[in-house]
Amino acid sequence: MPALATTPPPTQTFNLTLTKALEGALPPYLPLNIQFSYDWNFAQNTGSATILSIGSNNTINQSMFPMGISKRLAFMARERFEVTIDGPEGSREEVFAYRVILNMDKETAEQRTAALMLGQEGDVIVATENWGATEVL
Repeated sequence: MPALATTPPPTQTFNLTLTKALEGALPPYLPLNIQFSYDWNFAQNTGSATILSIGSNNTINQSMFPMGISKRLAFMARERFEVTIDGPEGSREEVFAYRVILNMDKETAEQRTAALMLGQEGDVIVATENWGATEVL
């Protein structure tokens, strides 16, 4: 007997860790933890996501909007915002973060990936270890 398909929870909060640099110099504050939440109505195929925190900065609450990619729950925060990140040996760094991408399988809400651009010009791009070469930022 085949397994019954289950719908992912409509609301979920989780953390992803960005560990690799896709472009630019490897920042000293990697690995970088990001906490996300999403709220998705699977019947109506609508919803949104939120960046709750980046690193030790727990006051982000940056809205993310659906990207409309088939068979994916994919969201992007387009606005540039300032973040304070704790670095090595107690250092702190003020950086700009923008174009944050969250991507996951729509059927399971698993296979989660994330990436973001950092710096004044977005010249550093960091991502989760499982970020694929074909994913676009």
